[in-house]
Amino acid sequence: MAEKPTCLVCEKEMVRGFLVDQGDYASLHSARWAEGAPESSWWSGEVKHRQLKGGYKIVAYRCPQCEALRLYAPADKE
Repeated sequence: MAEKPTCLVCEKEMVRGFLVDQGDYASLHSARWAEGAPESSWWSGEVKHRQLKGGYKIVAYRCPQCEALRLYAPADKE
């Protein structure tokens, strides 16, 4: 991951941010990246809880001009 990514569309420097997952009930969690295809849970219809353990936090960069996003999942799990 580049220290200061530039937009692939308009070549402007991008602004660092992150994605937020609504989580369950009123709690908020950072969205994460997990390898493989999601396995549907009979309980929630969403991905199974065991697939959410671990993974990598997602870092999102947004272009201030064209509003494109670039997502990274750094191995350091920051």
